[in-house]
Amino acid sequence: MQKEKHSEIWETYSDSWSEPNESIRESILQKMLFENCSYTDVNIETHNIIELSAYMAEFQSRYLGARFKTTNFIVHHDQSLTHWNMVDRSGKTLTKGASFGLYEAEKLKKMAGFFWD
Repeated sequence: MQKEKHSEIWETYSDSWSEPNESIRESILQKMLFENCSYTDVNIETHNIIELSAYMAEFQSRYLGARFKTTNFIVHHDQSLTHWNMVDRSGKTLTKGASFGLYEAEKLKKMAGFFWD
C-alpha cells in the first residue's frame, strides 16, 4: 500500500515539472508537498513551494517540452529512490538521473535530484 501511495505522490510531483501554468503548478505542489519543503540538486537549494515552482519555471524555459519518465521506483520507511530519464517531446532521452524523496503524512517533505548524461 505504501509503495502505491508514494508512487502516486511522486508521479504527480514529477509531472509538475512540466506544468507551464504557474498557478496550476503551485496548486498541484500544495497538495503533494509541505509548504516548507526542501529541494536540492547540484544547481540549487530551495526551501519552499514558491522557490521550487520558480525553479521549475526556469527548467521549463531551458528545456521546452521536456518531462521526466520514471524507470524505477523503490520505497521503504517513507523514503523513495526514483531513477528517471528526462525526455524531450519526441521521447528521446536527454539525460538520466535519480531522485530521493522523504515523505511525511502522505506528502513530500524533502527531495534531492541527481543527474548525469
